[in-house]
Parts: sequence; structure tokens; C-alpha cells
Amino acid sequence: MSDLPQGELGYAIEQEDFTELDKGEEHEEMLASFRMEVPEFNINIDPTDIAKVVNQGSVGSCQGQALATIFQICFFLATGRREFFSAAAGYYLSQKKDGIRGDRGSTLSGGRWVATEHGMCLNKEWPYVARYNPKEPSGVKYVYKLKVSKPFRDVDGIWDWLDSGLPVQTGVRWGSEMNKEVVKRASSRGGGHSTCLWTKRGDNANNINSWGSSWNGDGVHCWTKDAVAQMLRNGGTFIGYSPAGFAYPDLEPVTFEGYNE
Repeated sequence: MSDLPQGELGYAIEQEDFTELDKGEEHEEMLASFRMEVPEFNINIDPTDIAKVVNQGSVGSCQGQALATIFQICFFLATGRREFFSAAAGYYLSQKKDGIRGDRGSTLSGGRWVATEHGMCLNKEWPYVARYNPKEPSGVKYVYKLKVSKPFRDVDGIWDWLDSGLPVQTGVRWGSEMNKEVVKRASSRGGGHSTCLWTKRGDNANNINSWGSSWNGDGVHCWTKDAVAQMLRNGGTFIGYSPAGFAYPDLEPVTFEGYNE
């Protein structure tokens, strides 16, 4: 399985900054407004119709990939349009915040800083390539920001967030929930993996991975509630994002057919 990631860490869980994660605020009024405006169309949606599944290749950039997916979903929820965000920016800028050098992953707290404070750009401004290259292109405009982030410490909170149609970024240690061949290669090196949970398949959560659409059929598989609870007990990190208050230059309200009539 040569298309599997070979990065040394991927998710740098040992360097996670929980004080930084806790800066995220839920903004109850903004979330309540979002729930009123968005229908339940996304409960049964196929996430691959909206979130482009890419292959991170041999770079341990899964946190940046997952963060770009979060932006892709939130942009769609806010506008009804698809856009492809920069996994390179999500990865290398969070590494800069984390103080991590070399291809050794990044943290979700570094990603939260990129998403809510620094800002993200589109993939066409900073294209992702499957080799380690942290050099930032000149003239990039980081005009996209998410205002709402929420760290979770219990699985019920994660499931409520997903049931509201909102995405959750994951950061977990290598374990039995992952592809067994990857666990063999990576577990002895520490760290873990970051993905994106969004929408449900029955009682389970769809997990959007960054190992390419050929992995597991379409790049998406399901995590049970019990598995996520186990990941939390083993030190996993989960942070939800919302498009409520999403800042970008061309915001246009979207009306979903049959809902706002």
C-alpha cells in the first residue's frame, strides 16, 4: 500500500497545547442562529459530494488536510458553494505556530490558531504538493477565518455537534481504529493522525481521511460512538468548527429550497 502516508508523526499529539485549544469559544447566539438557518439536508448527505478527498502522499500533513476539509465544509454550509482550501497553509502555518521543524506533523491547537486568528487561503494560492516544502508563496491573502471553535471532552458533545450538521476535527493516537498496516508502521514512532468527522451514517460518524479516495473505497469510513469515546479516554483531541460568523470577502446568504419559504 504505497499510497499510505509515511510522515514521522502526522498529528503531533505529544506537543498539543490545550491552553490554546481552550481559547475557542462556542458563541451560543451565533450557533443558535446557524441552526435556525440551515436545514437538516446534511444529515444524510454523502460527504464526498462536498468535501474533496485528497491523498497527502508521503508528507505528515494530516492536520493541515483535515483543517482544509473543515474550511471546505464550512464554506459550503455558509454559501452553498464548493471551494478548495490550502492544506499546505493549514499544515505549515500551524507548524510555525507550534515551533515544529521538519516533517513531524503539527497540532490541532496550531490549526485552531490558523483557522480563527491568522486566517486561511485557497489551494490555488498555496498549492499542496506531496513533498515537504514549508516555503510560503509571496502575495498570499489569508482572508478566510472561522469565528467559532469548540474543544470537546465528552462524546455526547461531539455527537450533538455532528447532529447539528457541523464538522469536527480529530486528533488521535495511532491505534486499532486506524488501518492496521499504518499502525504497524507508525505506532512505534509516536504521534497520531488527524481527520474530519462530518455527517452521520446511521448511528455512526463519517470520517473523512486524507489517504486518497482509493482508500476504503471512497476515502471515508465510519467511527462508532464507542470508538470515539475510547479515543477520548486515550488522550484524543476533538475540536468542532462552525461557519457562524465565517469571515471571507464575498459572503452571499444562501437560501435552501423549501426551507426558508
